[in-house]
Amino acid sequence: MNTPWGFSQSQETLAEGVVSYSTSSHGGIWLSDERVKQLPAGLDNFLHDLRWWEEDCDWSVPYTYFAHEIEQYGRAYKFAENLAVARETAKRFYPILNSKV
Repeated sequence: MNTPWGFSQSQETLAEGVVSYSTSSHGGIWLSDERVKQLPAGLDNFLHDLRWWEEDCDWSVPYTYFAHEIEQYGRAYKFAENLAVARETAKRFYPILNSKV
């Protein structure tokens, strides 16, 4: 799979329509069109493409916003720890989500 950061070396489905991709140098989370439609209005990200959320800060948006589905899917590595980091990151960089986190 080709991503904005290059060819994917690995991928992990976190929930239906929420996939984490890693490349040799970077990575992030991809959202299906259905998931993008579920996001609140007014969001933007580093790539200005709501399908791709880079791993530095952007990943916190889909991870937080779809936390329930990710937890239910049950494949996320260290879900509770990552969710705590995602919430803190989202609060700092995406104040529009503060009511959700």
